[in-house]
Amino acid sequence: MANSEINKQAIAKNRKTIFQIEAQVMANKALAYQSRSMIEENRLMILSNYAAAFMGNRQLANSNTDEIFNNRAEILNAMDAVGDVQENYVNAQKNKAKLDFLRHRSELNSSVLKVSERLAEINAELIEINAQIMSANEKIVAFNAEQIAANSEMLGGSLSASNATPESNAELIAANSKAMEDLSANVSKNKSKIEELLTTSAKNNEGLLANKEKINERRQSILENRKGIEANKAKLA
Repeated sequence: MANSEINKQAIAKNRKTIFQIEAQVMANKALAYQSRSMIEENRLMILSNYAAAFMGNRQLANSNTDEIFNNRAEILNAMDAVGDVQENYVNAQKNKAKLDFLRHRSELNSSVLKVSERLAEINAELIEINAQIMSANEKIVAFNAEQIAANSEMLGGSLSASNATPESNAELIAANSKAMEDLSANVSKNKSKIEELLTTSAKNNEGLLANKEKINERRQSILENRKGIEANKAKLA
């Protein structure tokens, strides 16, 4: 069999394999964007939950705390005290109330700082992720530039079919076969990672929805506390 005929058969075989690889690559592309979409959706829900918990529920709860201790101060100020012993009791209770509030506030400050430290670490990771995205974009630009140059060379006649030989074609076919092996391995690796990401994203979504439900439940308990505060305030009026 002539070398050209062997090359022809090898090219046809490679073309079939390339078609299969292309289908897998494009399927991975679709799944990768699906995964990114789920991740972005989760990220936005995280920010929504964060705002609802910290800027919403937390501020409502802190406002309740302030009013509780305002009521405590009014109760103690209105308390009748006769003699040094009773006056000392009332004043000591005022000091205790202030200490209770300040201890609570100091502990909250500690929790805020812990969260802020974590957020600062996460921000640093996000900066690194942005750098990775920028690096990937740079690779796309560089790849496009290389392919534009290749097209220009072809148009300039530096790559011409007239210069081909059975031997050079065999070398190109062998190089293509090796490239397909490497590509197939990477495609399989990518698919496994995508499947893991989709599973993780689905679990994250379940956790976020559960958090949102807890945030709503916590808001209801805060509002219930509010009713008790207002009831006590009405008794002071």
